[in-house]
Amino acid sequence: MAQTSDHIKPYNIGSSKAHNRRTQEYLKRINKDRLYIRSDLTPQNSSWESSLMEGKDLTAYYNEIARMVKEKTGRAMQTKERTVINKKTGKTKIVNGSSPLRESVVVCKQDTTIDQLKKYCDRCHVRWGITALQIFIHQDEGHYSIPGDNSTRKPNCHAHIVWDWMNHETGKSCKLGKVDMSLMQDMVAECLEMECGTRKEKTGKEHLERTDFIIAKQKQEMEEAANKKKHLEHENQIREKIGAELDEEIARKQNKVNRENGNTILSNAAKLLGKGKYADMEKKHCLERTFGRYDIQDESDGTGTSLTVGTNIRKAGKP
Repeated sequence: MAQTSDHIKPYNIGSSKAHNRRTQEYLKRINKDRLYIRSDLTPQNSSWESSLMEGKDLTAYYNEIARMVKEKTGRAMQTKERTVINKKTGKTKIVNGSSPLRESVVVCKQDTTIDQLKKYCDRCHVRWGITALQIFIHQDEGHYSIPGDNSTRKPNCHAHIVWDWMNHETGKSCKLGKVDMSLMQDMVAECLEMECGTRKEKTGKEHLERTDFIIAKQKQEMEEAANKKKHLEHENQIREKIGAELDEEIARKQNKVNRENGNTILSNAAKLLGKGKYADMEKKHCLERTFGRYDIQDESDGTGTSLTVGTNIRKAGKP
């Protein structure tokens, strides 16, 4: 089963809005070497927007939150990071600025629907009070294992959820700890009918931003392809070595067979002609078969090439 996860970060109105809506200006300026968007698949993207956004954009909604915080708390919304000093210990602590708007990046399947994501958002609202303002499903992004080779494209189906992270009764942000964030991962997996991905506590890996993820993924797959190629080359070298050894063994055995066949041919030829070493041996065997085991002495000219009529036949062991 496919795995999912929900990575949440502060929402950047300047960059995220253009990316989520696929504005023409955004598509013209993106670095296509780092981010692959197939414009022919863009019509397959889908989106939803809350009625709270009617007649306004996120900049206007953000300003409304700022006014609400001022009214509820009497203080301006702290949006910048600041350093706080503990008067008792003297230690300093970095306090992040308020992030009233946050964004989820949810890993999806190609058949994930807006209704499934809305169900997830509704459950989060009931549990923690955070409110979904926008949902965008992107089906047109992906990366290539081999840059330039369209056949190696792997889709990166995901959704963006823009949240209002504020409690409008108190004017303070909703507080979600590690346990809550872990529970969100279980919720999104259940609502999307997917498995919950391996948690960061186990993998030790930090979440990568969109373009960094694409680059890291391409690098990983290129390394895997290089290792696979190296392994195949090593296997081919072993096969070639074994093949050469087999060829050598076959040649050696063939030479042996050829020598044996050659000797047989020579022997048969000598029998037919009645000459040569093989003919003499045949005559000797014939005499032994006729007279029993005899010592046969050649009193011919000593060449050993033939047995003549002058050959003496003596009983073995007797004069």
